[in-house]
Amino acid sequence: MLRTTQNEDIHEVRNSPFTKHFYSHPTYKIIDLDAAKPLHDYLGIGVSMTDASCWLLSQIDAEARNEFLKNTFTKSGLNLSIVRLNCGSSDYATELYNYNDHKGDVEMKNFSIARDEKYMIPTIKMLNNYNPDIYYFSSIWSVPGWMKTSGEMCGGALLDEHMPSFANYWAAYLKAYKEQGIEIDAITIQNEPLTDQRGGCPATFVSAKQEAQLAGKYLPQSFKKAGIKTKIWIHDHQYDAYKRVLEILEDKEVVRQIDAVAWHPYDGEPYMIREVKAKHPNIPMHLTERGPNLAMSDVQDVKWWADVVFGAFNNGCQSYCSWNLVLDADGQPNVGKFPCGGLYTIDIKNSTFTESTQVKLFRQFSPYVERGAKVLSIEQPGDTISVVAFQNPDGNYVVCIVAKNVPNKRQNLQIKYRGEYMLVSLPFNTWSMTTILIEK
Repeated sequence: MLRTTQNEDIHEVRNSPFTKHFYSHPTYKIIDLDAAKPLHDYLGIGVSMTDASCWLLSQIDAEARNEFLKNTFTKSGLNLSIVRLNCGSSDYATELYNYNDHKGDVEMKNFSIARDEKYMIPTIKMLNNYNPDIYYFSSIWSVPGWMKTSGEMCGGALLDEHMPSFANYWAAYLKAYKEQGIEIDAITIQNEPLTDQRGGCPATFVSAKQEAQLAGKYLPQSFKKAGIKTKIWIHDHQYDAYKRVLEILEDKEVVRQIDAVAWHPYDGEPYMIREVKAKHPNIPMHLTERGPNLAMSDVQDVKWWADVVFGAFNNGCQSYCSWNLVLDADGQPNVGKFPCGGLYTIDIKNSTFTESTQVKLFRQFSPYVERGAKVLSIEQPGDTISVVAFQNPDGNYVVCIVAKNVPNKRQNLQIKYRGEYMLVSLPFNTWSMTTILIEK
């Protein structure tokens, strides 16, 4: 059994054995692995390698950078196995940029990723040295302004007449990255398509009708012409916009062409995605963005993060992706308006890293869950405890329990497996994260 508390980093502790004896006390809630059913596959835990993160990493000592990437992306480290890329500038970049500012170049004859070759592509290529099985997906914040109502990268809506241009832009990007040796497995059509952020950062409003046409027609056509087999994910926005997703999926051609629905948890609750899952049980789902926020550091404790991350998995998502891998202590570089922090805070002067609370949570289960595991249906024990459970392809179980500090109250659980029970007594007067590894 592995445990982290307020005063101790992750460490091994002895656990009680499984016995036939059952505690009947009503507060000893049961995590019943015998009754748990597989909900869906597990793809992994990921992070965004933004332009900002890649630039910061390029500024530090090479040995420190390599050691950091090794500790973050290998199975013996944090085991992050998914990477989100940005197609052009996101709000976390050293400057606003895109790959083709030549107005009217629908065929992308002037398309170029030369800027990414400075530090972004070299940084991404380093990852493959540590984990050749990384799953890459990419998102777009803004196409060139000439495709939008605003004429600018910040704000505005996609023009109907430039949906073919939009699709060709994506195809040119994927082809260019492939030529660099970087195979991108999937794209989200548009990051947060329901907002243009009022011009506060690179963003594009894309209507549900437009997204359906892009997913069902224009992107497949452009990808086929370019010889691209990258998968298409729709939505990439809030839980509470699930009705928009259902509207898009009314188009049978969209259902045929797409591979997944992507979600952000900033507004709404994770149970809302069950509405989509119920009507489209065969379409995978992924949570594609949520990381530390400098303005919320006082509330984003381990239990808060467990509710967000475990909530995604327990309600249908196959993966969870944090936001920026690294930012500095002020949340920079940033060309937008939001106060995000990095999964790690980097000090480029000293080539050092400080981990966030989210890292502590990921470390508690990510190294032990394998791609292809099943996320299991688990009844949650109560408001003060969050649980997620997995069964690895070899049949072994990983159960992660996160409990908030309830002063002067002992919290106990039982795990039921093969008709026997294990008592899990959680630490007293501290928050805790406990991982139990059970061999089949």
